[in-house]
Amino acid sequence: MLNSFPRKMMDPIKDTFLYFAYGSNLFKKRIRINNPTAEFLGVGRLDNHQLDFIKYSEHWRGTSATIIPTEHAHVWGAIWRLHDQDLPSLDRQEGVDTNWYFAKSVNVMTSDGVSVQCRTYQQTINPPLRKNGEELPLERRPCITYLDCIIKGAVECELPEYYIEELKKISHNGQIASAKMLEKLNSQ
Repeated sequence: MLNSFPRKMMDPIKDTFLYFAYGSNLFKKRIRINNPTAEFLGVGRLDNHQLDFIKYSEHWRGTSATIIPTEHAHVWGAIWRLHDQDLPSLDRQEGVDTNWYFAKSVNVMTSDGVSVQCRTYQQTINPPLRKNGEELPLERRPCITYLDCIIKGAVECELPEYYIEELKKISHNGQIASAKMLEKLNSQ
């Protein structure tokens, strides 16, 4: 059963913003490393986008997730409320300053069927579009640790079971994250 939450929780609150996470920031331990004010509100679906992987991260020792505008596809994720004070650290974490990702505003459908506007991030380079069920090439695979963060977060946030099963089918590259990233994840 999907998390449902009162519509009131989505109402604007002064000095805060809503953030749609679909990658490692699904995992509560991960998002709170750099964004201590993150409050989980529930799950949402971003329509006409597909989850994919393209840019290699030394930090993760594999590729990181992105969303690609794709008709008739959708991505499930977490809706977080963050204080404005966390916006610079979230942008830094996503590499906005290094042109890794760019921020964009998207309409996300909550599990209760309400559309809310959220901030999210998309990589600046789009991978070639994959057909449904097509496996990621080795050079575009995430590491074991990164994929584990996504899957643990999806379970923790109670994303739809079919979507979690699809996430579990994503192939990894056999690597684990850097010692520095592992230390951050284990210190939370």
